[in-house]
Formats: sequence, structure tokens, C-alpha cells
Amino acid sequence: MYNIFDYLEWRGDLNFAQDGLNDIDNLIFSILSYIELDDVKPEGAGTSEMTISDLSMHYRDQADKLAALDYNPFLRQIPALLHAAAQSERFRDIKLSYYLNVIDEISTEQFAAVIFSINPELHFISFRGTDDTLVGWKENFRMSFLDEIPAQKHAVGYMINASASLRGKFYLGGHSKGGNLAVYAAANAGGHLLKRILAVYNNDGPGFQEKVINSPGYQNLLGKLHTLIPKSSVIGMLLEHAGGYQVISSNETSIMQHNPFSWEVLGACFAQEQGLTSSSMALNRTVRLWLDQLSLEERSEFVESLFNGIQATGARTISELTQEKLALAITMIKTYKHLDAQTRAHLKKAVELLFHESRKTISNVLRTDWDALFARRKKSRTETKVLEQGT
Repeated sequence: MYNIFDYLEWRGDLNFAQDGLNDIDNLIFSILSYIELDDVKPEGAGTSEMTISDLSMHYRDQADKLAALDYNPFLRQIPALLHAAAQSERFRDIKLSYYLNVIDEISTEQFAAVIFSINPELHFISFRGTDDTLVGWKENFRMSFLDEIPAQKHAVGYMINASASLRGKFYLGGHSKGGNLAVYAAANAGGHLLKRILAVYNNDGPGFQEKVINSPGYQNLLGKLHTLIPKSSVIGMLLEHAGGYQVISSNETSIMQHNPFSWEVLGACFAQEQGLTSSSMALNRTVRLWLDQLSLEERSEFVESLFNGIQATGARTISELTQEKLALAITMIKTYKHLDAQTRAHLKKAVELLFHESRKTISNVLRTDWDALFARRKKSRTETKVLEQGT
């Protein structure tokens, strides 16, 4: 099956005036927001002259910087996507502007976004997903107990400020947490901006707490909301979604399907599945059952205790944890033992609940799968017996 690189090779000679933006274009823009632009700083909405082709040339001379991304199979492929897009008629002259990148350990915020202007009257506001920083991952976990995380609040302000400098209409999108930010920004930026929004894309990003789902802004956005998740989605099935979703085929397995380079393409569309895998649905039920049995205060204590232990190693990124596994394990054990009695009890309860619900859910899934297999074998034996009797 084909992927987004094949799409660029096949469709790249058609500009957006000849063929409008589709789901795959959305994913390409969403992935490109992961590129670090701090060195080039395309600031000021609508004022930058930097194009995707210019950016590709800039990074072509910085092999050492790109090599630093090799630890992550998703990030490792982004430079190749940038260069492929830059060589296409469709993407090469698209301008970048209003880049913003914020990492704040004190407030626990990781936020980045950039605008791709297809023409002066049409723009794609792309929000970056969770990067390699522990700050970003901790912020993700905090979605389970906060009505609004700092990055979501920042996304709303970014949307309002950017739209004031943009003419015409725009799309919003992002991958992983970036998809969540795109939806949240569109739902909370104000009803006066809704008519300027053509579509909002959440590419395997987590959902929201019910308070957000039931808000007027979110409900008014449903007709323009596109949620895409792979068949074994893990991240995209966290918390609540509304308005349905498309299930995409992937050539990877389990959580590795979160890597959008594994999503399969059929022409100008993604290849779609009938539904999620049993493992994805099982994990979704497990997490929901676990969270339902924890108060917001217990969720907060769990997240804070977990990341206090991790950050005590001195690590600031996920890649650093890979290099310090032993130190991490020792530190977490020590941190667990020195928690106050109440926090330690809540952490212990959370872990026990997760284990209990996981074991129960997996058991049910295995039983269901076994029953289905037994039924198929029984049917097969019956059909064989009928054929033998017929002869």
C-alpha cells in the first residue's frame, strides 16, 4: 500500500488551485510543524517570505542537526518529507509565518505552531504535537484532571492573534496533541471566527473531558471537525470525542501506528478500515474504567508523583531517559518510598486499579476472540461434513 511520500510523487504536480486541500495535505502540514524553526524565525503572520522550498534548502546544509533526530522513527522521517514537499509544485512555494515555540517547565507547557499560507486568502494553522520533552508529556497527562492545560490556552490566543493578521479563510490541524490543540483553539476562539474556518483536523490526537465536549463552541464546530485515527489507536482514543472519526489503515502495529508515516494512502484519500482493532478498544475501556475510579485530585497526585520521580533523574527529554534507564528506575523507587502516606496510598491505588482493569479487560477480549475462533472452526467443520455427505 502507498504512503504520503507516494502521494507527493503522484499528486505533487497539481497546485491547490487545481485540486483543493484534502485529508492527506492536512497531515503533511501537520507533520511539518514539528520542524524546529528557531534558527530561521518566520515571524509575523502574513509578512514572511520564507517558503517550504527555502526551508528545505536551509536544512539541507544542516546534516548534524537533522542527525540528532535519529532516535525517533517518526522525527527521523520528517526532513525527508520536507524535501519531498519542497520538490513538488503543490507545496514548494507555500509561505511560512508566525512561528512560535514555547517550553516552560515552571508552568508545564510545551507549545509550538506555525502558519502555512497556501495563498493570501487561504491558510493552514498547524499546531505541533508532543515533542521529545518531558514537559510536553507531563502536560499531556495533566489533561486527565485539568479543564484547560497551558498549551490549550496558548492555542486559543495564537488563533485569535493570527486570524487578526490573516485575510480570508483557514484550516486548522495537528498530529497527536497538536490535533487536540487545533480543535480546542477553534472551539474557544469565538463564534465570530467560525465562519472563516473551513475545517479542523485532529490526526490521532487525544480527546477532551466532557465539559469541553458539551460546550457551545465545541458543539458548533462539529460539522467542520475531522478526526482521523489508525485502526489500533492508543493516543487518539484517550478521553472523549464527539462527531465520529475515520479509521485509517496502517502498516505498523499497536502504538507504533501513531506514527503517521505508517498511514496508508489510496489515491487522494487515506485507506480506511471498518473499525478499530479489539486491542485498541480494550485499552480504551481499560483507561476509561481506571480514570472513572479516580477523583481529579487522585489523578493530579498520580501525575505529579510519577513525573517528579522521572525528573529527579535530571532527564529533560524522552531520549535522555533511554540512556538513563537504571538511574530512572532507582530514583522512582526511592521517590515512591519517600512520598507522604496519603499520596503514596493514592499512587498505589492508581497502579492497582490500572492492573486490575487491564487484566479483566484483556481476559474478556481473549475470551471473545476465542469464542469467535471456536465459532468459525465449528462452522467450518459443519460445512465440511455437509459436503462429505453430499458426495
